[in-house]
Amino acid sequence: MNLIALLSLVSAISWSETQAPNVVIIDICSARADHFGMYGYGRETTPGMDALAKESVVFDRAMAQSSWCLPNYASLFTGHTPEVHGQYTNTPFRPLPDFETTLAERMKDAGYDTAGFAGGIYMLPTWGLNRGFDRFVNYFSTATATPARFDRTMPDALEWIDSRKKRPFFAYISVDDLHAPYQSDDPERFEKGYQGIVHDTETINVRFFRAYNGEPLEASSPLAGRLDLFRKDPRHLQHMVAHYDASLRTVDTEVARFIRRLKESGQWDKTAVIITSDHGELLGEKGMLGHTEGLYEPVLHVPLLIHVPGGSAKRVSKLVQRIDLTPTVLELAGQDPKSHEMQGRSLLPLLHDDSAPWRQYAYASSKRNMATVTDFVMDERVVRDERWKLHWYLHKNRFELYDLQNDPLETHDVGKKNPEVVQRLSLELLKQMELTRPHAPGFPSGKKNIKQQTLEIPAGN
Repeated sequence: MNLIALLSLVSAISWSETQAPNVVIIDICSARADHFGMYGYGRETTPGMDALAKESVVFDRAMAQSSWCLPNYASLFTGHTPEVHGQYTNTPFRPLPDFETTLAERMKDAGYDTAGFAGGIYMLPTWGLNRGFDRFVNYFSTATATPARFDRTMPDALEWIDSRKKRPFFAYISVDDLHAPYQSDDPERFEKGYQGIVHDTETINVRFFRAYNGEPLEASSPLAGRLDLFRKDPRHLQHMVAHYDASLRTVDTEVARFIRRLKESGQWDKTAVIITSDHGELLGEKGMLGHTEGLYEPVLHVPLLIHVPGGSAKRVSKLVQRIDLTPTVLELAGQDPKSHEMQGRSLLPLLHDDSAPWRQYAYASSKRNMATVTDFVMDERVVRDERWKLHWYLHKNRFELYDLQNDPLETHDVGKKNPEVVQRLSLELLKQMELTRPHAPGFPSGKKNIKQQTLEIPAGN
C-alpha cells in the first residue's frame, strides 16, 4: 500500500497502526538555509539535521511568507498570507481575527491531541496563536525580553509526547535559541580569541540591528558610539557571524537529541516530522543585520525537510512557500485542505513526484510598524520564479531585479539590463497583491468611523 492510500484510511474517532501519522513541526526561528550543511555551508553547523536530511525530502527553494516572526507564525497557523490574517503589526497587541480557524483547531477536529511549545515573544497568548492547543507552553522571559531556549521547553514537549498513547498527536515546537542574541553552549566554537563588542549583549540585539539598518536613534542613545565601533572594524561582523553559526550548532544538537528521544519513545515510525524556519537572518548582506526589514534571500530562503514514515529521501527543486505547510499537515491528517480556503498547496504530491504540476511564481510581503508610531514605516513585496526575483519597496523609487541562478545573494541589481523580466514580474506582483488582499470596503487604516450618522427626512415625505 502506498503512502497516499495509507493516509486515506485516517479516522477522527479512533487510532491504529494503519491510520494517519502523528505530526511534529520544529520551527527554528531565524534559521537561514544557506548556513545548513545540507544546503552547502562550509562550517559544520548542522551535522544532526544533515544526517536526518539523508532520509527525508529536502526542499531546495522553500520561501518564508514574510520577514519577521508574527506574520510567519500566523501564516503557518492559518494557511493565509499576512494580507488576509492581518498579523503584521507590533502595536497594539491584536489577537488573531475571529474569522480565522487555526491549524491546531483543525487538527483537533481531525481527532488529534494538540500541543504547542515555544520560547519567543510572538508566541505569547496575547497574539491568539495558542487557540486550539490542548496544552500550550511558552517560557519567554518578559522580564529580560530574552527568548527561552529549546532545552527549557524540550522536557515539557517530550513528556507530553510520551503520554500520547491512545490518539494521534500534533505538536508544534518553536525553537528560539537562534533568534538574537544567538544563544549557544559554546559561542566561540568557530572563532576563538576574539575580544570585542560582539560579546556584549547590547550588540547582538534587535535594537542594535535596527539602528545599524538606519532606523533613527534618540540623540542621547549610547548605541551611536557602539555603531561607530562596529562599522570601523570588519572583525566585529565576522565574529557576529561566528556567534550565529555557534548558536545554530547548539540548535542542531538539541534537535538531534529531540529526534533521538522521539525514536526511543517508540513514536518515530508513526510520526511525520517537519523541520523548517519562520524566516532567516541578514548577517551584513545589503548592509543590514537581523530580519526586521528586507526581503532578500538570507531572510526569505529557509530550510525545509519533511520526514514521513515509509517515505524515501529526495531533493525537491519546486518553489514552495510557508503557507503550503498548512494544507500539507491537514492532508497528512486525512483532511481535504481544499475545503478550508487555503492559499497554499499541499506538498504531499511533491514528496512522490518532483515533476508534479506546480506553481510558476512564489510571493512574500512584509509590513512593520515602530513601537511608538502607529503608521506603517515599511511595506515590502517580492515575487520570484525559478531564476528571477523582483523586489518592490514603498520607500524606494524603483524595482530591484536579481538573477538568483547566477547571484544567489542578490549582490547585483540587473533590472536595467532586463526590462522585459521586470515588466513580466511586476505584472505578476500586481496580480498577487490583488489575489491576496481582502476586498472588503473600509478605511485604508482599518479604523472604524465611530461617528453616528443621522438621517434627516424632509417634511412632507
